[in-house]
Amino acid sequence: MHGPDEPRPVRVITDVETMRALSDPTRVAILRLLMSGDRSAPPVMSAKELAAALGEPQTKLYRHLKQLEALNLIEVGETRLVSGIQEQRYRTAQLDFSISRDLVTNGGSAEFADTLTALFSEFRTDLLSGLRAGRVPVGTAAETPLGLVLGRGMVARVSPTRAAEFRRRLVALQAEFDALEDDDPTGIPVHLLIGWYAVTDPD
Repeated sequence: MHGPDEPRPVRVITDVETMRALSDPTRVAILRLLMSGDRSAPPVMSAKELAAALGEPQTKLYRHLKQLEALNLIEVGETRLVSGIQEQRYRTAQLDFSISRDLVTNGGSAEFADTLTALFSEFRTDLLSGLRAGRVPVGTAAETPLGLVLGRGMVARVSPTRAAEFRRRLVALQAEFDALEDDDPTGIPVHLLIGWYAVTDPD
């Protein structure tokens, strides 16, 4: 259970409209920021703060924020007066997402594909920007311990038990990484994208 003033632990996406909202890179980036950091106290940010963090014009975000709020993906966490104007600050309405299998298999596959494209696109854009600026080290682990790690593992056949354990470890790594937000204010930005899936027989 979650309290009235707390984000729900998991949002199960069951409708195409919500899935479609997650197919836009800007909306994905907004949610990523609002869902980052300490899961017990997700950040609350204004449109101005989000725009600064994303490097986007503030006016560009209003439409996206309204759409995310209308679908209950974000909510107003607090309001405050700034120079005599009431400013809304937003927070996530969930800590994680799960996608209904029926949605993906019965009419929402195109929207799901668009959502994946948005996730990959955001990571790709940030990575290429860092590489072009010479800010992302590239080389062997011995040469550059903070260097880029990028690769696609080959398909492996393992027992369901071992596959489940591998997935558990990846999820734990993701959770550990998410909890590191602002762990060291003087630290360096680190980006992570994890993809994993098992192929099983349909129920």
